Amino acid sequence: MVAGKYNDMRISRYASDHLYGKLLESGIEIYEYNRTMLHQKTMVVDGIWVTIGTTNFDNRSFALDEESNICVYDAALAREMENIFNKDLQNAERVELQKWRHRGFRKRVLGATCVFLKEQI
Repeated sequence: MVAGKYNDMRISRYASDHLYGKLLESGIEIYEYNRTMLHQKTMVVDGIWVTIGTTNFDNRSFALDEESNICVYDAALAREMENIFNKDLQNAERVELQKWRHRGFRKRVLGATCVFLKEQI
């Protein structure tokens, strides 16, 4: 689940959308949360390990930004996080590969441009 139309960084929004193709072609499901801005980064692994924080999964965050996460080994918290995720999923829209492939020329150009620009800043 990723931020959808309510995103405070347009460049990131267009760049992300541009890069969905390979993920969708690989069978990965992408859902855009369109109720409000979604900024937290959470993950549950094997129903027992949880991480919650601000770290973006990109080179800039790992090398330059001061990001932080907390990791917890707790099955009860993992269940609660999964419940929250599933509730949020009801307010998210699945990105479909065929619809993505037929996005307009403007979105394609904006996406390619923003991918290039995002690497420069």
